[in-house]
Formats: sequence, structure tokens, C-alpha cells
Amino acid sequence: MKTIKGTFNEAVVYTDQLEAKAEEQIVKMCCLPFLKDSRIRVMPDVHAGAGCTIGTTMTITDAVVPNFVGVDIGCGMEVAKIQEKEIDFAALDALIRKEIPSGFEIRKNEHPFNEEIDLNELKCVRQIQLNRAKRSLGTLGGGNHFIEVDQDREGNLYFVIHSGSRMLGKEVAEYYQNEAFLANHQASPVNIQALIAKMKKEGRETEIQTVIQKLKRKLHGEEVEKPFAYCEGPLLDDYLHDMEIIQKFAELNRKAMMDTLIEGLHLTMTESFTTIHNYIDLKHRILRKGSVSAQKGEKLIIPLNMKDGALICIGKGNPQWNYSAPHGAGRLLSRGQASRTLTLEEFQQVMEGIYSTSVSAATLDESPMAYKPKEEIIQNIAETVEIVKWIQPVYNFKAQEQKPVWRKKKE
Repeated sequence: MKTIKGTFNEAVVYTDQLEAKAEEQIVKMCCLPFLKDSRIRVMPDVHAGAGCTIGTTMTITDAVVPNFVGVDIGCGMEVAKIQEKEIDFAALDALIRKEIPSGFEIRKNEHPFNEEIDLNELKCVRQIQLNRAKRSLGTLGGGNHFIEVDQDREGNLYFVIHSGSRMLGKEVAEYYQNEAFLANHQASPVNIQALIAKMKKEGRETEIQTVIQKLKRKLHGEEVEKPFAYCEGPLLDDYLHDMEIIQKFAELNRKAMMDTLIEGLHLTMTESFTTIHNYIDLKHRILRKGSVSAQKGEKLIIPLNMKDGALICIGKGNPQWNYSAPHGAGRLLSRGQASRTLTLEEFQQVMEGIYSTSVSAATLDESPMAYKPKEEIIQNIAETVEIVKWIQPVYNFKAQEQKPVWRKKKE
């Protein structure tokens, strides 16, 4: 554990293994004046990220940087335990490839789960591709998103799906980050409209044009860098409103895929739960970027890698950890480093015994060797969660750009 200090705040990092770039990002975060009252805690799977360090948690007050949550709003895991002890993996793989679009692909028709959400309620609905968003519900995406079947020591099987809000989350995040930048320089249409309404209410209509012109010329204190621009006031209200909708969309997206698998294979689901890791917990006012909620008694999952599966845990509700836990093992190598230094032969060897048609050069950056060893995470999380099960993969699917070149079925 180490403490990193900045001009206005400090962050506690729950590991001693911290890359230089991640530390630099944390220092910058602690130098932001609007975060002076936030409690910042960084999880042991910490590594540098786009916009914000992965593993960051912070309490929020009256200002939020959309970049700190990132573009995949609501990304997380859906877990379902099934009654059956055996699955036809070839049939599962064929079902996924036929019914669940991955990579950049979307559905030809809208999934029925679209009836459970109204995207027209978004404040920024004019900024999104509504038709594409609706046909994205029920799709996996690419990168580190996956569909996995894991097994516990008793032989029970679990479906685990990792996915998020697809292009919709990116559109919403980028819109509000741009608006935040304008707002921090007092030129946001949202801020101007709020000011006009206020001045009209006060009977100051004749002053409106003069004040607006001054407002557009005036910078909001020191100039704020765009990546750290923050929402406040009416803009923050709109962002949080839309974020709640996008988080629901992401959860429905995972549930839609799970429904496709369970129904398609005629399986019986006995229990399920959801763990989110890119979002704002609106009830407790905690922002989590690559970290998960670990409230007392809360069930959660921490995925490790394609070989080691995941940990099912129960939260301890530790306030010093911001009631949070890591969302995974954390990357050891960047995607570029993994692609340059690891070999397909290594990847194939380490995945021996796990049924997968996704072990190829196209997914080399997601190989187990690209992630930190599971032991490094396990030894650092005792204060925030209790590990109740270690479930290990028997099947794995990841999106890829090229045709699979290798498959190994479990003997």
C-alpha cells in the first residue's frame, strides 16, 4: 500500500506495484481542485488507462469528470449458475457465432429486451445513433469482452458474460466531456439556458444579452484541460440522469445475451447476479473506474484471465476501500506490448484443456500472460472481500478480427 499526494488531495493505492504512467495519472488527479473533498482509493489491479487510472474509486460531491468513468459506461459482468453439469461446447460456440454479434457487429433486428428501456428519455438523445443503439442491445463487442463457462470444485457450471454499453456509452461519454469543457469555460448551452431562466425569474430580462456576452468571453478561473473538464450544476444533473439509463442499457445487454444462451441450449438457470465496474453508484455517490462495489454481504465477481477464470466473493463493506474491490487481475502488458512480445505458441500452450475457438494471433493481447498473476490480487484483497469460490474456465469465447486458427477441446 502506498499514498500518493497532490496539491489538493491524496490517494491511497492498495498495492506497492505501480507503473510510472499510472502514478503520474494519479498525481494529476490529486492536483485537481474540485476533487479536494473526495476520498480517493485505488484498487490493487491498478494500471494506466485512457482518461483515468484503471482501478480508481472516489466519492463524488458536486463535480464529475465524464472521462473518469470513461466511454464504456456500465461495463460489467453477468453471472448465471445453471442446473446442468455438462454442456455441448461445440453447440454453444455455434450458437454464439450465429446469434450474438461480436466485435463491431450489431444485430439485424432489435432484441425484445429493448422494450424494457426507453432511450428517448436520454437528455442527449439527439447526439446518439438511436437505431444503432437499439440494435446493439444483445451484442458482445470486442477487446476484453468475453463469454465464458466456468466450473467450481463441485462440478457446478457458471456462465460469465463481460460486456458494456457498446457505442451508445461512447457517444454519451464524449458528448458530456465536450459539454463539460465548454461549461468550464462558461460557454455551455446548458449553463447559458439555466442562467437565462434564472435571470427571467428575477425580472432581469434587459441584462441577459450583456451578461451572456461577458460569460462567453470569461474563462472559469484557470483553464481546465479537456480530459479533466468536469460537469457541475444542471449539466451534472443531466449527465447523472443519462448515466443511469446507460447503466441499465449495459445490464440489459448482458442479460439479453445470457437469455439467448440459456434458451438456445435449453438450460436451467438456478441463480444469477450482476457486477458493474465502470459507473457511478448513485445511491452511495461513489465513482468506480475499473473497480466494483463491495458493500457488506454483497456478492461480486472478480475475473482473472482466460486461463484462471474468476473469483466469486462477498463484500466486507470496508469504508477505507470506498466499499470497493478490484474488477480483475489488471494488465501486466499493454495490448501493444503483448502483441509484440508474446507468441501464439505460448498462448496455445497455456490454454491447453480449455475449449476455445478464440485462441489466435488476433486475441494474443488478451492471453493470460498479459495479465498480472492471480496471486498478486488475492494477497491484496482480504480487507475488502471474502473469497468464497474460485471458478475455472472450461470454455471461452472472445471476439477477434480474423478467422480462428486453433481450437482445443477439453479432454
